Amino acid sequence: MGPITDSGQLPSISYAELRHEDEGVRELAAETFTQALRDYGACRIREHRIPQDIIDKCFEKCWPFFERDPEEKISDHARSGVTRMARFVPYASEKTRGEEHLEEVLQLRDGVYKMGGDWSIEARELIDASEHLHKKCSLIHQTLLECLSSSLGLSRSLTTIHSKEISFFAPSYFAPCYHYNDTLRVPLHIDPTTMLFNFPDSLGGLNIADLRDMTGNLSVEAVQKTATFIPVDCQSGEFVVLGGNLLRKLVGGMKHSVHYIERPVGLSGFHLNYWAVPDMDTRCDFGDKRETVGAYLARVFPSSFGHS
Repeated sequence: MGPITDSGQLPSISYAELRHEDEGVRELAAETFTQALRDYGACRIREHRIPQDIIDKCFEKCWPFFERDPEEKISDHARSGVTRMARFVPYASEKTRGEEHLEEVLQLRDGVYKMGGDWSIEARELIDASEHLHKKCSLIHQTLLECLSSSLGLSRSLTTIHSKEISFFAPSYFAPCYHYNDTLRVPLHIDPTTMLFNFPDSLGGLNIADLRDMTGNLSVEAVQKTATFIPVDCQSGEFVVLGGNLLRKLVGGMKHSVHYIERPVGLSGFHLNYWAVPDMDTRCDFGDKRETVGAYLARVFPSSFGHS
């Protein structure tokens, strides 16, 4: 069937077609997925085969954990004993180019599920729900890497440099935010990942740059000046794939997604995010500098990777 596109909307690719028994169907779907990343650095994935009850359960368990006093959540994380594998980001504590992220995030690395930890009941139930969705996303991520590798004719599949252990799942909470008049919650940015999966709630808010006519410098500053932005309207049974900067460094001709998040003032809700990075010893060119993925991440995302 190929991609479904609407005016002013991202392409929607069928995951079922990427896994189809007919080779021709698989190849066409892989080509359209690859083209979406060339055009936008992003696309929607439909028919992803993740049971809706797993997604709904994760959203449901977000409420009891996040809708507590900030001090409770900070203390919950601090006493867990597994802070090496889990990170709690308090409201407005992170910035991009001086602009605050008006959200809270519980960032869970794959290995955290095996470690247990001294969590509250609210945290434990959210982590258990996250584990199920994390596992489903990891399998889909491997398939997308393989499809991309096949479509591009790579001699070595991208799956060979992506260990499951360097994947993350992060429920993100957008509080009502009454004391701000601006609807911007997360400023314009590029993710330091290979791919990020975004499962939005009904309020959505993700806006992605239309990069079809842009080449060369795709920095935030360059894109902000010239690109138009597409509000992503996820349909039921879809999530969004966002290509990160590391994908662009690994594979020529790809684009990284440049995006921001807006939300209504006075309303709360969640996004569920999965992302992965290559093995830390993978070497890439970053401008005029060649370094390992581990060194790059320690430099641009030290809060999570400063000691990797």
